[in-house]
Amino acid sequence: MTMEQKPAFRVHLGDPIQLQFIPDDGRDRLTARVIGHSPGNSLIISAPRVNGKLTYLKEHQPFIVRMMQGNDVYGFESTVLKYYNSPFPHVHLRHPKDVERITVRGSRRVDTELLVLVKPSADPDRSLSASMLNTSATGALLQLKAPLGELEDELSISLELTIAGITRYLRIRAIIRNITLPGESDSASQLYKYGVQFCELNDEQTLLINAYVYEQVVHQMEEL
Repeated sequence: MTMEQKPAFRVHLGDPIQLQFIPDDGRDRLTARVIGHSPGNSLIISAPRVNGKLTYLKEHQPFIVRMMQGNDVYGFESTVLKYYNSPFPHVHLRHPKDVERITVRGSRRVDTELLVLVKPSADPDRSLSASMLNTSATGALLQLKAPLGELEDELSISLELTIAGITRYLRIRAIIRNITLPGESDSASQLYKYGVQFCELNDEQTLLINAYVYEQVVHQMEEL
């Protein structure tokens, strides 16, 4: 993952957008979509709704704005220029002056702190607790105190993912693709690390893992 400052600002109609109030006093973040763009002047978005009801935004209200496009997440500060009700509710935001971007390369790998339960397929009666240090849509990095297996060994991983406040339980199959033994890393860790590739994910598992990864990327934008 890399972070770049002052990238070329690109806008596509329909891009999802998130608005965080300044100051962040516990109010819900708002979501909308880009419906227009006047370069150098304003970014035009649909009027946000909360629980199906329109939320009126006052002129000059400041926001932290976040947008996601493919592997890129953009963040910038803006203010409301104008809220219009005609011909339909929409909002003009001040065009960003400074934009920061996180680019998540490859498989959108994000740092995580998840505790998971791992069972080697060759010994299903053996269960090991592991830390999932990072996660992507296609695999993860596991850290354990004890050896787990050899290259190409199959595993069963049980974990819970919380997405938008909702927790889901998953049990997924994986294959060990790389191994770092104790003392082999730069930090000379006394722990075992295993890079695993997820396999045979069903549609629900694929959607949940992707949604979790994207949510973590957006959370990391809060640090910008």
